[in-house]
Amino acid sequence: MTAFVEPLGPATTDDLDDLVLLIRSLGYSLDDATLAVRLERLTLEAGHETWVVRDDAGRIRAVAGAHVMWAYNTDSPTAQLLLLVVRPDARRAGVGSTLLEHFEAWAHSHGASSLSAVSAAATDSAHRFYQKRGYHESGTRYTKLG
Repeated sequence: MTAFVEPLGPATTDDLDDLVLLIRSLGYSLDDATLAVRLERLTLEAGHETWVVRDDAGRIRAVAGAHVMWAYNTDSPTAQLLLLVVRPDARRAGVGSTLLEHFEAWAHSHGASSLSAVSAAATDSAHRFYQKRGYHESGTRYTKLG
């Protein structure tokens, strides 16, 4: 299974359906209309990019999304992988690794000296996936809703 990574571009109705299913598989509640609005905010101009891998029928089998951000403690940006999910029937075929490698190349092309991956809703297998590729737990993140 060859994985060709491409920018998402304007999401079609089928794209939204596929993306919603993928994101829901992480345990999040989401619908097409909500995701369409969110994608309008996650733009290149805002420092974000979304990539997909499609199957032979043009349906999305995997997605990754990231952003570049500047911090107070360094003169180079940090790239953060905000989303990486692969359809169950495409797992263990290198698609996730290909997306992660694409993210890393993109991050370096933006001058990022630090790369991080968010896996707050992920499973132990997702944690092992990142650790196997050189990522390690770093600090603690605190969240307050509302």
